[in-house]
Amino acid sequence: MGLCGALGPPCVSEIEPGDRSGPNKKIGLSGILGITISLGLGIILLLAVVLLNMVKKDAGDPIDNMEEDIYRSHRLSEACSSSKLVLLFQNSYCKELTIGDLLQSTDNFDQANIIGCGGFGLVYKANLPSGTKVAIKRLSGDCGQMEREFRAEVEALSRAQHKNLVPLQGYCRHGNDMLLIYSYMENGSLDYWLHERNDEGSLLKWDARLKIAHGAASGLAYLHKVCEPNIVHRDIKSSNILLDEKFEAHLADFGLSRLLNPYNTHVTTDLVGTLGYIPPEYSQTLTATFKGDVYSFGVVLLELLTGRRPVDVCKAKSCRDLVSWVLQMKYAKKEEHIFDPSIFSKAHGKQLLGVLEIACKCIDQDPRSRPAIDQVLLSLDGVLAGEN
Repeated sequence: MGLCGALGPPCVSEIEPGDRSGPNKKIGLSGILGITISLGLGIILLLAVVLLNMVKKDAGDPIDNMEEDIYRSHRLSEACSSSKLVLLFQNSYCKELTIGDLLQSTDNFDQANIIGCGGFGLVYKANLPSGTKVAIKRLSGDCGQMEREFRAEVEALSRAQHKNLVPLQGYCRHGNDMLLIYSYMENGSLDYWLHERNDEGSLLKWDARLKIAHGAASGLAYLHKVCEPNIVHRDIKSSNILLDEKFEAHLADFGLSRLLNPYNTHVTTDLVGTLGYIPPEYSQTLTATFKGDVYSFGVVLLELLTGRRPVDVCKAKSCRDLVSWVLQMKYAKKEEHIFDPSIFSKAHGKQLLGVLEIACKCIDQDPRSRPAIDQVLLSLDGVLAGEN
């Protein structure tokens, strides 16, 4: 039983070669057809996935898209992966500059040479072998946010060059440290002159304050309107406005800045910035816009007018927040109480009121009602020219 051949039905293997009508023909055609259909469906699915990823990339978060551009920068990647010193401008005083020169010029980053501090590092004064002074920001530690700040700073200041922006001369990595080399600003920060100096003879006069306001607005207008792609700073404040030997203003600290292409109006953001300068809408929408920078600049204008910090916990509760206090005084028609006594005079009365009006427009709670920074600059031009 179950035998084939002579004692039973013919074995399948004994079917003559010329006879192709057996069941193998059906199996072969079905298999080929199934494989063909499967391959076709697989190719279609693969193409669909590729197209979907391309669409997502085009419509994705502008921060991610811009970070890809930053990471593709050859020179920046070179500096981040090695200890090579990258100089942006081949000035005569730094042609042969080495990392060893930087270490020697800061006495190995001695505390005595610290001239400032930021969220992720300290700033040191350095005397180069040529005798030229520079400022070196040293970002230290193994932190993703620090890496991002370093890249943002280099990307922004490699693209943006204006007389009212602090010049970045070069950068490099040294061990776990990331070093940024800037031109030295002889007179430090606006915050120092408004809030730290106590001697009466060194107080900023109104003419100097108005000049600083105009210079800072010029630098910010360049970032928002001229530089390509445009840049939103995200951390405008008096300590990030540096003053050279002639008290010309230079915007500094681009670690939180973001690039904006022409078709973008904002970038998504964490709640970053400094208390007192952060626009009210940031906490609600988590988006950073040009109008957010304008709000922060309006707070700086109030500092210049009042000589007061944006937030002062030492004052009475009703006076702690500068923006709220100024608006209260203005509503009560007590503008004369707003101005710093050291700059108030009838001779400057019209200019003071003009700048106060500009500042109040900048700090409007509704970002849609705030002027663009180029409009602010035009208004300051009018104040300087003796107009309203």
